[in-house]
Amino acid sequence: MQTDDHFSDGFPVIAAQGAGVVPQEHFVFGERNSGTNLAHALLTTNIPALAESAGDRIGPHGFRYGWKHGFPQMVAAPASCLAIVLFRAPDTWLRSMHARPWHAAPELAALPFSEFLRAQWHSRVDEQNFGVARGGLRWGGELHYDRHPLTGQRFENILALRRAKAAGFLSLAARFESCLMLRHEDVSRDPEGFVRFVSERYGLARYKRFRPVEARRGRIREGKFLPTDYAPLDPEDHQFVWAELDRAQEHRLGYEPEGDTHD
Repeated sequence: MQTDDHFSDGFPVIAAQGAGVVPQEHFVFGERNSGTNLAHALLTTNIPALAESAGDRIGPHGFRYGWKHGFPQMVAAPASCLAIVLFRAPDTWLRSMHARPWHAAPELAALPFSEFLRAQWHSRVDEQNFGVARGGLRWGGELHYDRHPLTGQRFENILALRRAKAAGFLSLAARFESCLMLRHEDVSRDPEGFVRFVSERYGLARYKRFRPVEARRGRIREGKFLPTDYAPLDPEDHQFVWAELDRAQEHRLGYEPEGDTHD
């Protein structure tokens, strides 16, 4: 197994490792609003060998490698699968989660931003992609994919959820022999560079002409993607966020609170 960190051919990565075999499929992991749909669509659109890779739609036997936004729970992690893992900077991720709080309980989703940050995290089964029939006994029930996988408890707030989910996503490097960890900001800033890196690092042929993904969430039916400029956090909220986060974990991902630097 070979590992490369930080940069390769000008494209920044958190970490990259290969199994020594050419991947036959990929699967993208990452928390909601972290660019997982964009990364998946870029690879299926530009690299023919990955075109049939499973996305976030549930198959006849459930999620192929677990819920992509959840804690790792795949039955197996074959060397033929390239795990792609996406992370996003805390401040913009939190703003995006407040704007589009996928699966959050209605009373949580309705809170003002400052209260949203500090509230106990609570989500529900509100999508048939979880394999639950609309109107069935489990429909609208609590989504246990978002509870602590060991204790079964709800997370104290969204920052506790992020700490735990990030630890889970980082563990994918120990599970998949081929694993690439990236930042949302780098993929969205240079999507062609991302495709080129995957192609060259993992020996996968790509189309000669780059095919951009312009649709929101990589799905044409959802319309064209328009970037959102989020307001910076208020000083009190910013201080709260970084007091709750694991700074060593965030530093490993390449994120620091504004004004902080590391030698």
